[in-house]
Amino acid sequence: MEDPKKLMQEASGYLRKAENNMFGGKNHEAVELLTTADELTEKAAQQVPDDFQVKSLRQKIEKMRKDLERKGIATRPGNGGGLPFEVEAQLGHIRESILSKDLSRAKRELDNYYARFAGPHTDIPQIKEMHMQIQVLEKDAEAAEIRKASEKLALAESLSANEALCHEWEAEFRSIPYFGGTAHNVPGLLDEKQYFIKAKEVIELYSKVKFSAEKSITLENFARDVAQRINEFEANFDQTAAEMAGEILRDIEESIDFLNRDTAWVHQPELKPHFTGRRELEAFGSRIDEIQPLFDENAAPFEKLKHAYSQLLSMNEERKAARSKRITMRPAVVAGPEADEAIRVAGEALLKSHPDAKVLKASVVKEWEQKRTENWLDNTRTQWVVRNFLETSVELAAQYNGSNHSLFCMHVQKDINNDGTYGRISSHLMFEEMMAAENIS
Repeated sequence: MEDPKKLMQEASGYLRKAENNMFGGKNHEAVELLTTADELTEKAAQQVPDDFQVKSLRQKIEKMRKDLERKGIATRPGNGGGLPFEVEAQLGHIRESILSKDLSRAKRELDNYYARFAGPHTDIPQIKEMHMQIQVLEKDAEAAEIRKASEKLALAESLSANEALCHEWEAEFRSIPYFGGTAHNVPGLLDEKQYFIKAKEVIELYSKVKFSAEKSITLENFARDVAQRINEFEANFDQTAAEMAGEILRDIEESIDFLNRDTAWVHQPELKPHFTGRRELEAFGSRIDEIQPLFDENAAPFEKLKHAYSQLLSMNEERKAARSKRITMRPAVVAGPEADEAIRVAGEALLKSHPDAKVLKASVVKEWEQKRTENWLDNTRTQWVVRNFLETSVELAAQYNGSNHSLFCMHVQKDINNDGTYGRISSHLMFEEMMAAENIS
């Protein structure tokens, strides 16, 4: 088998000689050389049909054929059959269209051929072969159109499915409530933590989805926004929780600082040390319990807060113990039956709030004082009521909860009827003070 490269080199040489002869007016010699170049090219094409040089040589050979045929020179020995120049030229146009796979031009040139050359020229082998080649081109074109239509339909279906998938995930991202780790309240911050957990699950699922085309801008914006907030959430959450703990810590430290500044009582026995009230302590405890779910075990901000609260409780107990040693009962100012009645009613009222209280000492520390009030009976504002009554204060030193001792200051009130007689007598607790047992005598 001959080397295709060598064949193409020889064909190129013959083609150059053919061109030189054609330009020199030696057309018949040019045709012979062109035919030889064509034969060598076809031999090479049998071995390397897709080679670039083969295609280039064919194009050059065909161009030279056209140039010769325009001069009326037959370039295909044995195939022309002595055809007129015009016929050969038109056949060349058809052949060129077929080679370039220009179907519309090939059909147009073929119709032109039939219109120009009637009779025997319409039944020559060349035109029949070209007609068959055009039919092949038509079938190829039809197949290409069907293929394009199928590809177009498949692409449209794929794009539609991709768009629906984008809408589905847009809705999924929209279903995630906003979370940023910045809600400055415990319920809101805990809710945001749940939204954060859901968002991570959604993003993980989303990352595994295969889209057949580009994602929508809306979807990409949603995914980018959620991913960014996921990345920032934990730091924001911890910072917000620490700020909330810090607010409570500052309030507790203010109470501690107040107690630390209250030092005059240390050197002045007549003064009593201050302490933080039960309600304020309970409020601190409730606030600490509320924010506890925001922190992991042993989290530094929460540990610091608990330590400060324990310090306040310890200081407070010390202050209350010291204060209890300076709490004493005031001297009695009322005695006899009037005092007995007031003490009895005060004791009964105390037992309602402290059922196990045992009164160790009691005294009426304020003279009975007459008072008068005028007001509406109720919110209906239909009856104006004038009340006359007596009031006094009773101090009860009592033991409760086993070993605790306190001084209870009770308010006692006795109604005065319109005829001057006494009506209902009642009592309620005004305040309580821890009292050292040794101060009760």
